Amino acid sequence: MGQYRENFASPGIIVFFEIIISALIGSELVVLIFNVGSANVLSILKLICFAIINVYIIYKLVHKFIIHRKGPLKALFKLSLVGHMVGFLPFLILFALPQVFGVSFLSPNVAAVFLLTIPIVYFYMLMTKQLFDIDFLLNRFIYYASLSFFPTLIISLLSILILNQNNQIGVKWSQLFLACYLLITLMLFLKEYADLKIRPRLNKDLHNFQGSLNRFSARISRVMKRSDLERVLEQEIYNVLPVKKVAFLEINMDRVEEFKLDESLADIQDSIIEAVQASVGQLMIGNVLNVERGICVIAGKKQSILHLMWLDVKGNRTKYNLDELAWLRTLANYSAIVYENLYLIESLVEELEVEFQKQRGTDSSPWLLRLIFKLAEKERRKLASDLHDSALQDQLIWYRNLESAMLDHDMSSELHQKLVDVREGLLDVIHQIRETCNELRPPLLQEMGIVEALQGLFEQTQIRSNYVIDFQSDSFRADINDEQMLTIFRIVQELLRNASKHAKASNISISLEQKNDIRLTYKDDGIGLKLEDLNDSYQHMGLSGIKERVHSLEGVIDFRSEPGEGLEVQISLPLESASMDRESEEDTNGSNIAG
Repeated sequence: MGQYRENFASPGIIVFFEIIISALIGSELVVLIFNVGSANVLSILKLICFAIINVYIIYKLVHKFIIHRKGPLKALFKLSLVGHMVGFLPFLILFALPQVFGVSFLSPNVAAVFLLTIPIVYFYMLMTKQLFDIDFLLNRFIYYASLSFFPTLIISLLSILILNQNNQIGVKWSQLFLACYLLITLMLFLKEYADLKIRPRLNKDLHNFQGSLNRFSARISRVMKRSDLERVLEQEIYNVLPVKKVAFLEINMDRVEEFKLDESLADIQDSIIEAVQASVGQLMIGNVLNVERGICVIAGKKQSILHLMWLDVKGNRTKYNLDELAWLRTLANYSAIVYENLYLIESLVEELEVEFQKQRGTDSSPWLLRLIFKLAEKERRKLASDLHDSALQDQLIWYRNLESAMLDHDMSSELHQKLVDVREGLLDVIHQIRETCNELRPPLLQEMGIVEALQGLFEQTQIRSNYVIDFQSDSFRADINDEQMLTIFRIVQELLRNASKHAKASNISISLEQKNDIRLTYKDDGIGLKLEDLNDSYQHMGLSGIKERVHSLEGVIDFRSEPGEGLEVQISLPLESASMDRESEEDTNGSNIAG
């Protein structure tokens, strides 16, 4: 076992066995040439020596297997042990030992065929760089042998009963055929149930594969970039397979010869190119390409671009078995769908960029602005949820731990005061995170309605600001949709933020009315500004965002201001914009339904 750098037996033992074998060969020649001695005695001696040598080899293989049962050489010694047992035990149990008692279950010619297993196994290990996955073979053999036992037993008993009857030979064979046929048909039905219920429990790898697919399908739902998808794939492969290295390759089929790999994989570059070129016309998702080191699985295609997963040889040097390949093909099929969706998203982004460039210098289309604001609101909700579920909960846990420590332990007054200050600081941070979450995702906006939501916003804002807000909404009874409600809330929120940071106002009046449209009026007594400087002030006052929000709902906005006279903003929004009407009609017609 030189290529695996493992010493199997000491040189002295090997020399001893060589001397015995040489002596037996010499004795055989003496008997054949000079006709001296007993051939039967020599045959028994050869059989005994053969048994001793094989028993010793099996002992050493068992010993080595126990030592390496958790290491990369486990498969090597397990394959060698199975090869010796398959080759030696049938010969010993079914021919050699019965011969001692004058009984023979097998003829010597048939028993000797099993011995060919031993040289075949060692020749295979000598010639191949990867070992056969003996665990996979044994699991399958034990499973199918267990399933076959009872049908074989029943068929044997039926054969004895049927053939011992006093019927004609044709009737006997017909009865036997019918019994075997019905029994095998029933067994196939039972096998489907066993494959579904019993086999995964016996084979832990199948359970791992199923759990992996469930876990992977859940994680890829959050993937937004190809690099994220490849990272999720890499983690899943490392979790399930004993693979040392995984790489993701992108090949342009129009320029395969120009494909380049990192220096660490330069030795398999030519092998990958040859495998891809040899499979042109058969490059389907999930196909496995055998390369010089490891395998490549096709995980995605886009026109002439081919995405490959390269997996290095397994740590135990065994080939990928059928279950592992089936699992990898399923991963590849899932990944291909995600690759396709990511390409579609990239195409949509490119179209949006083109649309932006076309409309640069002019007012953007309402539908485009609405799309941008919807995406922004989605990110706000996600950020608010992440803050609430992670940072806020962690702060609350540390706050409770601190309170518990202050109550349970004696400490000096100086240390106690420091911890009180830390506790108050934690409370401030918790309050700030809660306020940030409320700003990012207005609490109960849909449930409370716009008027109650604005009143809650004003109460919170006046606590930390120096101005007073007069809010009038008595005549507002409009039944507005969620998008209009959120737009009005965000506009008021931005106006108040502007009043706090820039306007230095002390009194603010806001009114929300309903006539033929929705009218929002804002007025403060701040420092004001020149209207001709309004465009320049958009970028740092947030008023440009207000204008774009109004434009997204096809509304009208009017700014009125002079230095020292505050700012007045009048906004008119249609109860239902034309673009929203068109979208409603399209949805009614079903054109927006996928598939």
